[in-house]
Amino acid sequence: MTIHSGVASAFFHVSADAAAEVRTRYRLKRPFILSVGTIEPRKNLSLLVSAYRALPAYLQDEFQLVLAGPMGWADPATEERVRGVRYLGYVPERDIAALTAAATVFAYPSLYEGFGFPVAQAMAAGVPVVTSNVSALPEIAGDAALLVDPRSEAELRDALNRLLLYPNIRTGMSARGRERAELFRWDTCAAKSWQFFQETFSK
Repeated sequence: MTIHSGVASAFFHVSADAAAEVRTRYRLKRPFILSVGTIEPRKNLSLLVSAYRALPAYLQDEFQLVLAGPMGWADPATEERVRGVRYLGYVPERDIAALTAAATVFAYPSLYEGFGFPVAQAMAAGVPVVTSNVSALPEIAGDAALLVDPRSEAELRDALNRLLLYPNIRTGMSARGRERAELFRWDTCAAKSWQFFQETFSK
């Protein structure tokens, strides 16, 4: 039996007013692609910036790339690239759910994850996700995200391009993501844990 970690209930219930307020407070005037996490090598953010910069100019004009998370142990070149887009730095936990829900697309091309909380959180918030086809991420995302080779700039660019261009695809992925995220509610995780212990100690 697989027992996943739980996603905070706040991500399942973000109001439109809360999303609008956080956009205003962080001065996010354009629709945006969001990525959340500590700035470190395994998050693969340099490739994400490259993929974004490879999008057609009109899409870059319409959608900005927003990165949120503390500056960890990124090399100087990556830090410079991150600061070349809209970098919010550390964002308090109380703002993450609304910030996530405000995004048009959530991008998470990580090279390795033990679980992948940001992906599960974005799905819970109904945001279409592009993530990696390696590590634990395919298990978390299922068929509710676009999976790409995290070492391929072209695959990541094409996935972003597809979601940004076609609102109907985003709508379908949003619905599938919300459904998939039900697996990660805390009460579901607790019920599976209780079942596990009952089966273990009844033997």
